[in-house]
Amino acid sequence: MTLQQLRCLQAVIDSKLSVSGAAEALHTTQPAVSKLIRALENEIGIELFVRRGNRLVGLTDAGQEAAALGRRVLNDARALASLARTTQTVNSGTLRIGTTHIHARYALLDVIKRFRSAFPEVDLELAQGTPTEILRWVSEGAVDLGISTLPESPPEGIVTLDAYPIRRCLIVPRGHPLLRLKKVTLKDIAQYPLVAYDERFNSGWVVLREFERHGLSPRVVVRATDANVIKAYVAAGLGVAVLQQMALEPDRDIDLATIETDSIFPQSMAVISLRADQFVRGYMQALIDMLSPGGATRANG
Repeated sequence: MTLQQLRCLQAVIDSKLSVSGAAEALHTTQPAVSKLIRALENEIGIELFVRRGNRLVGLTDAGQEAAALGRRVLNDARALASLARTTQTVNSGTLRIGTTHIHARYALLDVIKRFRSAFPEVDLELAQGTPTEILRWVSEGAVDLGISTLPESPPEGIVTLDAYPIRRCLIVPRGHPLLRLKKVTLKDIAQYPLVAYDERFNSGWVVLREFERHGLSPRVVVRATDANVIKAYVAAGLGVAVLQQMALEPDRDIDLATIETDSIFPQSMAVISLRADQFVRGYMQALIDMLSPGGATRANG
């Protein structure tokens, strides 16, 4: 098995299963791509692709796993190739972070400003996705660190550290009837249309699960993945929303009022995730310390 074969596999996947597209990306010919893929399949003894005639129409289950393992090998190969440069300049390089929009926009901004001041020669790459996607990127080596809530138990070989708590509150338009109540309950909130996070995000399923636990079914009129969109729709009078407190900007959110919900919705914890076999450079550890001073570590695998 060669790196060339793995690069070919990845190029086919990145080209949406187009052999010609992979050939163009690799500056080679279609027969050469097909030969490399067949050689890889013969060597490991499994079919990686579902075929329809001469066309590739999908990945087999084994192919999906092989693709993930191949990406990890290629990422590690790139890291190994850059080792000489990074050891000579220990405070320079690129740090790849996988996170969600709300953490990138609100929780990480000040931390990254401090980090950039301490390590001006380190470039940062932020990849935004769902918590499940972030854990997959970490596992595959596509990012160095993941910062998000955990959607589930981390996959094997992943270490996590508690970073910072996430508190929630209810946001409503100015003058909303809920503001007249002395104490708002879950049942009170369920009487109004809800603007909710997509359930692929922790703040989506945690909130809706709490309604379900109490036998309540609020009408979700809008689902979104962006806190700014949620705030805009609430301000426009389309419903109420349960939002992370860190996303509130009093100077800008002048059309919104907030109601404390600590006794209604559970607090979540943002965590840092990284591979257990990850080599942690000095600047990477510095960012971890900024986010998780004394954070508890959990591991799986």
